[in-house]
Amino acid sequence: MDLNRRSFLGVAATSPLAAKEFAKKAIEEAQLQASGISLYSDSLYTGVHVPDVTPNMRSLWEAIRDLGVPDWKKDDLREDARRSRTLDPDIASMRSLSLGAKMRRQWDRNYDVLVERALRQTETEKLKRAFFEKHPDVEEY
Repeated sequence: MDLNRRSFLGVAATSPLAAKEFAKKAIEEAQLQASGISLYSDSLYTGVHVPDVTPNMRSLWEAIRDLGVPDWKKDDLREDARRSRTLDPDIASMRSLSLGAKMRRQWDRNYDVLVERALRQTETEKLKRAFFEKHPDVEEY
């Protein structure tokens, strides 16, 4: 079999190791979904409503907005950003970049989106909580 750079990923995707890894991830994701938690490790994605905290406490993302992202959280978010195995069309169409460079660029973009979305999440949660307090006859689900 002639293995060139175009057919390499096709062969890798059909290898027994790739199939085993895919099955392991699918089982893990199914177990987490059954328990109500998504595959992401960040507590923002659990879908569990957190009751109001004491006034002197603030959320992690409110602190991050003021203090910056700590190294341990950067590592966690970078790991989440690398879970994506797809490329955005504008990155995929860059002919001068290798596949590895395209993936790194996509992961950097995913990281930026995760941080932006998480920072917006706290504001959205406050607005949502205010809406449900104002309209007690409305249920979220």
